[in-house]
Amino acid sequence: MKRLSLRRPAKNQQKWAQGSVIYQIYPRSFQDSDGDGVGDIQGIISRLDYLKELKVNGVWLSPFYPSPMADFGYDVADYCDIDPLFGTLEDFKQLLSEAHKRDIKVIIDIVPNHTSDEHKWFKESKRSRESKYSDWYVWKDPKGYRGDKPIPPNNWLDLFAGQSAWEWVEERQQYYLHSFHVRQPDLNWSNPSVREAIKEVLRFWMRLGVDGFRVDAVIFLDKDPQFRDDPINPHYNPKHGTTYDKLIHSNSVYWPKVYTYLNELSAVLIEKPFNRQPKFMVTEGYVQRDNTDVISEYLKYYHGMNSQVAAPFIFEGIERPLSARDWRAFLRDFHGTLSSLGPDVVSPYAFGNHDQSRIVSRYGAERARALSVLMLTLPGMIFIYYGDELGMHDVSIPKEFIKDPGAVGGKGRDPERTPMQWSENTAAGFSDNENTWLPLAHDFKAHNVEVESKQEGSFLNLYKQLISIRQSSMALRLGTLRVEGETDDHIMAYSRQYNTERYTTVLNLDDKPKVYDFTESGKVVISSALGNKPTTDNLHSYRLKPYEAILIKHPNN
Repeated sequence: MKRLSLRRPAKNQQKWAQGSVIYQIYPRSFQDSDGDGVGDIQGIISRLDYLKELKVNGVWLSPFYPSPMADFGYDVADYCDIDPLFGTLEDFKQLLSEAHKRDIKVIIDIVPNHTSDEHKWFKESKRSRESKYSDWYVWKDPKGYRGDKPIPPNNWLDLFAGQSAWEWVEERQQYYLHSFHVRQPDLNWSNPSVREAIKEVLRFWMRLGVDGFRVDAVIFLDKDPQFRDDPINPHYNPKHGTTYDKLIHSNSVYWPKVYTYLNELSAVLIEKPFNRQPKFMVTEGYVQRDNTDVISEYLKYYHGMNSQVAAPFIFEGIERPLSARDWRAFLRDFHGTLSSLGPDVVSPYAFGNHDQSRIVSRYGAERARALSVLMLTLPGMIFIYYGDELGMHDVSIPKEFIKDPGAVGGKGRDPERTPMQWSENTAAGFSDNENTWLPLAHDFKAHNVEVESKQEGSFLNLYKQLISIRQSSMALRLGTLRVEGETDDHIMAYSRQYNTERYTTVLNLDDKPKVYDFTESGKVVISSALGNKPTTDNLHSYRLKPYEAILIKHPNN
């Protein structure tokens, strides 16, 4: 019998990813075990039973690497170790072991576009143009001189400060590019040695037993090779944007080799040592939206990478207007297109994360509860940001406590990164230290795990019910999606079906009640509205409250 090549994806290579629920942990803010006011790996280990009870399939850990913390770990000084603030490599191995005992997969953040300026690669690259690492970063000569002062190579801006993305280095008499913080120099992805080094990072963590990766800021991996200026944005309004928005970033990001580079990374996941246990990779790339077909932008990732083991984040829950008409069209067209690519293609949905205002702060509690029903009944992977299951909201951070380097001229991302709220105790049970790294929400005594566990209609119990139904249902995890009920501009409905099992999700996105007529009878097993309970009878219609979402279970055919 002819032996199959082990470089091919194993059958159902992405099976654990399809239909899974992944819980994002921002390590600084989840649980502090040593009393320094900052979360750590042992703290995460101590809370794994909570995640098991929540019935999530995996966790995604934001960076924990050694770092000077100019961008809280996204400035990596060593890709293959743990910052002492969070613990040790042995602690991480213990976390892997304990998570896997509970059938919880572990996904970690990979930051491929840039390192810290304290990384050994950059120190050597900066030291000399003759160094082995000379071409590992994006170095350019000045455009010219104004007197004896060098002029940056072009007008590109860094995302955080909105100032020049170029920093002069006397030793080399050149500029280096930093698309983010000045202490985060961009790696030169056109250099094969750089690509191989990052692939070796993936291999290191997979050898330890990591199950997958979230790949950060991928749109920056390929830039205009001629380094031409970005065009001026004619619609820029300083009242509604940052200084970064002064330009249209058509040359500094999103050039075509992004997908080639990501395909190289996805290929590592099916190399011979690793393909016996399924791995999966999710890429962070907010797709272009101005005068652009969003679905086509997502498809570039699916076509560019090995879609058996990799997929882009689907950020419609963050960027799409909360409109029934818009969502119906997107779900119908997007999932119709994905199904044509094959049954195993995964759609990783995220409605929040560490870079975005929390769902409750964006939409209010009523609509956030409805969105939880939408999110947890969609196909693919579902990513929950820690604390969203409690209805945590953005916290106003006093100026003296602001930590985020991206807060230049604005509130930054600290408001959505505050400590997890576990109990009514000191520091909400997050730490024994009242002086937590970011302030707590003022209402943590009303919104925490202990309190909400005992409240029948709480956010937490709504999430628990939804996840439990999803995990027990082939239709909600693996079923097809069909958009229903397109006669009302404020009602969105879609069904999920697997063999004879069928559910329908219905959302009223109006501030007025609406009646929804079922295409076939069914029981309402979940309602997002406080006070509305599941039904025991098969119904043919249902009166939805304003901003109410329901999940209907239809009798098996």
